[in-house]
Amino acid sequence: MPDESDDFDEEDRIPLGADPDADLGLDLGPDERDMDLMDGSWEQRYYAGKERGRDWNTIGVGIALLVLISFVVPMFLVFR
Repeated sequence: MPDESDDFDEEDRIPLGADPDADLGLDLGPDERDMDLMDGSWEQRYYAGKERGRDWNTIGVGIALLVLISFVVPMFLVFR
């Protein structure tokens, strides 16, 4: 059985404790996608109610209606 570590080249590894002055070509810091997390605008939108989330009550009511309809429709079909 081949070892999984054989699939990676030395170039694919991020060395731990590497020389901080060495330019590895990797930028692992925050980028423009993280700016809303860093400046707090995400929290402002979330707590103001502008950030949409799943409404689990509506999903539960929808599933309950499907179950209820699945019981009622066959009863009407039997008496037809």
